[in-house]
Amino acid sequence: MPQRLFDCFSHFCLYCAHSIDYKKNNMELSKIANISLAALISLQAFDSIAAVEFFDPIDGYFDAGQYLAENAYGFLPVPTIITEPSVGNGIAVMGMFLHESAEQQQARKELATHSIDGGAQLLTPGISVVGVGATDNGTKMAFAGHRQTWAQDSVRYLVGGGYGDINMSFYSQSDFAQDLSLDMNMQGFGIIQKLQYRINSSPLFLGVSQKYLSLDLSSRREFDNIPPELIDRLTDIIDTSPKVSSIGAIVEYDSLNNFFLPTSGYNYLLEYDWFSKDIGSDYNYQTLNVKGLNYWPLSNSLTLGVKLHYQTIDSDGRLPIFTYPFIDLRGIPKNRYQGQNVGSGEVQIMWKLNPRWMLLSFAGSGLAGKSSSDMWDSELQNAYGAGFRYTIARRYGLHMGVDVARGPEDTALYINVGSGF
Repeated sequence: MPQRLFDCFSHFCLYCAHSIDYKKNNMELSKIANISLAALISLQAFDSIAAVEFFDPIDGYFDAGQYLAENAYGFLPVPTIITEPSVGNGIAVMGMFLHESAEQQQARKELATHSIDGGAQLLTPGISVVGVGATDNGTKMAFAGHRQTWAQDSVRYLVGGGYGDINMSFYSQSDFAQDLSLDMNMQGFGIIQKLQYRINSSPLFLGVSQKYLSLDLSSRREFDNIPPELIDRLTDIIDTSPKVSSIGAIVEYDSLNNFFLPTSGYNYLLEYDWFSKDIGSDYNYQTLNVKGLNYWPLSNSLTLGVKLHYQTIDSDGRLPIFTYPFIDLRGIPKNRYQGQNVGSGEVQIMWKLNPRWMLLSFAGSGLAGKSSSDMWDSELQNAYGAGFRYTIARRYGLHMGVDVARGPEDTALYINVGSGF
């Protein structure tokens, strides 16, 4: 399934459960699930939470952990700031539901009283998210997702989906119009499901996935000062109502010590998807997504993070433009550098000033080409930046903060939950 659009949907689910990669998910719904500190403070005005303490009794800092765990409905309204350059700036409003039994809440509370990381390693077995959002370029979307685990995290299930009216710019992969921006409107819906099983109490998971996306595409602008024959060639390659559907196989190794912001451990993911007309797709093709996250503690306060990412797509014919992978780094808009083979690497240093505050700096590079050999001959695209994180809910190991990143064309601001990878 086209990764960039499923990032929008699955990222919200993964944020609440790991990686929201997911950005992960990304909906990394990708790398777009972020919390406003001011909005959390304003929640104290509600009578229903008058008895909830918003300052941690252990260290005295502002903390939303008790409200998340102990409000009557396990529900938190989360105003979210969208700062992705590919869709513009905007706002989303999410409702996050935590599903914990009374026994699980008590175990987390007791651990939080004597552990500086609280109950961060006690995963909430069920988390749901629903929401709507809009940006200043006219993008609108509604989404929902749920993540559930069973048997002490031996079985993981993720389902997410949504409807969007999304405005994005793509860049032609054709030699005759390589730098021409295609400003597209995409209206439609998508769903994603993943089911994974842990192997013999090890960090290794095997699983399957199912993805489906149906869109209506149209151009958002007229092509001025472009020869008519070139416009004809561009419009010929655009399928205005594509549907893509896949089943996939997943192999994942996950030994990270924290669901939201790890400081040690590894996460290696290999996912292979088969898109076929036999299961409702308009196109036959395959995609391979390989990602590795590595966290090494250099000292009590310093952590080195390294992310390596490779994606490839295999098809005998031309595919819809949104299906092709892209360089996914902070500072580079999504879809700006696409290709049939895409690779990237990013290094991040995290410096914990105290149990609540952390500074970080990062730098990354990516390549995109029509083939694996062509990828290495293409121009290297670089990005770098810095940011901070604040522990907004110590009990859950939930961190939020801001990153500022500089890419080949522009500077971008990201409001993130988790590591930013």
